[in-house]
Amino acid sequence: MSILHADPEFAILDEQLYYNNIFEKISRKIRPELYEIISKFMPDSQFEAIKKRGISKEKRRRCEKSEDATWIEKIATEVRKVGKEMGYFKESSNQDNNLKAREAAEKALCFETPSTSMSSTQVVTFQRFEKLDKLLCNGIISNWMKCSEEEPGVVENSEGQMIFIPPGATFHVGDVADVEQYSAINDILFDLVVADPPWFNKSVKRKKTYEMNEQVIDNLDIRSITTNDALIVFWITNRNWVEEEMRERFESWDMEVIATWKWLKVTTQGEPVYDFDKEKHKLPYESIVFAKKKSSRREFNIPEKFVFASIPMAVHSHKPPLLELLQHFGIDFMQPLELFARSLLPSTHSIGFEPFLLQSEHIFIPK
Repeated sequence: MSILHADPEFAILDEQLYYNNIFEKISRKIRPELYEIISKFMPDSQFEAIKKRGISKEKRRRCEKSEDATWIEKIATEVRKVGKEMGYFKESSNQDNNLKAREAAEKALCFETPSTSMSSTQVVTFQRFEKLDKLLCNGIISNWMKCSEEEPGVVENSEGQMIFIPPGATFHVGDVADVEQYSAINDILFDLVVADPPWFNKSVKRKKTYEMNEQVIDNLDIRSITTNDALIVFWITNRNWVEEEMRERFESWDMEVIATWKWLKVTTQGEPVYDFDKEKHKLPYESIVFAKKKSSRREFNIPEKFVFASIPMAVHSHKPPLLELLQHFGIDFMQPLELFARSLLPSTHSIGFEPFLLQSEHIFIPK
């Protein structure tokens, strides 16, 4: 279990342990350098200036903090205290501005996903090992692919690179709208949808075929692909207008918001990766909104407000998996779906233009 601590206010997760448990049967583990987030995030120029001159002792102007920031900052203190008591967070004298983690992340992204130019509703099932060429159609990916084994599967591409697939994972390379036809033809309705949309962001660095706007979200018919008692989860940016618009979107889908959680990103020492400073561009947390259909009578016994903390993977925009945390609250799902996926999860449908970007041998190494 990757949940190291959980109480009514917050949880501490070990994402590295989560992935290692998935691939233990094939003696693979996630590259540990990806989680060597030793110090706070900052540009190299700022890091070098601090090394040269030390941290400024000038009295800083007090900045206004939002209600959320004040609340999460208080939780962050408790997170660090509990994490240090259990021996998970440890002090470090290493000062390299997370160089190892950044180099590992850069290497991890040196993987090309085969192109796609058409949609298909056909499912191609493979077992423990398969050549990627056998899963392609005229050199492109159009089908949905499923690893049928209880153990993880391995796919080898034409360059001899290995791609490690979680057990029961089904994935499709293509536009998220492709899931609607797939759902209808295969008579599959999803009871959990987790989406990490490409919100517009001037500083966004992840490669996306999607344009950086919200039209792709509005074009989705979430209601038609979900059961009546489905839980719908959207990652959102910290801009207030995004949360407000997401609530309006849920309302237009005849859904109601039932919870808003925060993911607190911390270093290996338990410190937030950014300061809680409203004037700064970055904050050390991200938000997720939970909703359900208004017609549903299912009660999800999850906190309305909650913080979960973890050391983030150094790959930009990657989000921690939520399945185990939801199971901790007594919620199980038969058909989970991840939209805009860049990695794969066990027994989960994943769709996006890069669904197995973070499944290559650049990410997973021999144990």
